[in-house]
This record gives sequence, structure tokens and C-alpha cells, in this order.
Amino acid sequence: MVGFVVVGMAAALGVFIQVVSRNPGPPEDVARAIAIPALYATIGLLAIIGAIQRRRAIVLAAGGLCLIGMILSSAAFAFAVPGLVLILLGLRAHGLARRPWADALIAAAAVLLVVSAGIALLSMTEARCWQATGSPANPTYTVNDCGTPIPLLYGGLPFASGFDSGVLTRAGGMVELALLLGALTLTALTGRPRTGTGLVPSMEQAPPP
Repeated sequence: MVGFVVVGMAAALGVFIQVVSRNPGPPEDVARAIAIPALYATIGLLAIIGAIQRRRAIVLAAGGLCLIGMILSSAAFAFAVPGLVLILLGLRAHGLARRPWADALIAAAAVLLVVSAGIALLSMTEARCWQATGSPANPTYTVNDCGTPIPLLYGGLPFASGFDSGVLTRAGGMVELALLLGALTLTALTGRPRTGTGLVPSMEQAPPP
């Protein structure tokens, strides 16, 4: 349930980013309102996978990632609450994994992949200069490398121009996507089959006749 809450909070974060980032200028190659919430949605999915597969280390890793994700934005501080809950639940779940060391290594690898995805997204950025011509209701944007004069296009004088730094790029978005999918695939495919021991007693457990 906590994992589903994290996924829902990630969707709400995307709406928040979309609302507060309505600045004049051409759109980024990768939508910030999708790329950043994707990191948190992956954390929620890891928590769900860890709970379904009864893997304590994965649940703890998801909780730790919630706390690490607080550094991205002040709006992400709300993820501290589900992060702490996941850590407490993981600490209380004893004897659920038959491969504690293997699960610990897989959890560490998943954390590394998710953190690397965030670093790649926010580091593989670029700066750009732009001009807007036409009408404010239907502008035509011209983007160029800063320092290179932007030719005046047909449509009249520009009514707006600007400089944007830290613009998300397709390369960063593709690397982020690959790393997040890698974390989910690694965690899901290495899970042990469900048995009768876990957080919830199995209905199939019954005394022999």
C-alpha cells in the first residue's frame, strides 16, 4: 500500500511541476513533469515488488531512495514520510528472505541504478538561447547555441527572447529510462518464488490430515 502511495505522490508531483513551470519559451526535449516523477514512481514500484516477493532488502532500499530523493526539490520532502514508513516496515519484517546477502546486493544495485538515472537526467543537460516570433498566442520559437546569432525568420521582429540553462535533453532522458527499467527488471526477475512464509500467512498452509 505504501508503494502505491509513492506512485500516486509521483503523479501528483508531475502535476505540480507542470503547473509551476509554465514559463515562456520553447518546451524541453524531455518533459520535466514526466522525467522527474518517473524516478519516484520507480521507487514506489520497487517497494511494491519487494512486498509482493517478500524481500526485506528491496523494501528497505525503496525507503532509502525516498529519503535520497528529497534532495531534488523542496516539493519532494513529502516523500520522507513514506520513506520512513517503508524503512520501519522493512526492519520489522524478520526472516523473510532465504538469500539475505544476494538480496542485499540486488537492493544495492537497484539503488545505484536509480540514483545514476537521476544523476544522468540532471547532468546531461544543455544551455540554449531562443527567440519567439509571430504572435504570443501562437509563437514560433527559434533555438540556437548561445553565442551564435539567431537569424531573423519570416514573421517579424521577436517579441520575446531568453536564455535557459540546465535544459533536459533526449540523451539524458534515454539514459534515465534505461537505468530505471534496468532497476525494475533486475529486481523483478531475481525475486524468489513466493512461499508460505511472509508478511501475510498463506491460505494454503494447513495442518496435515
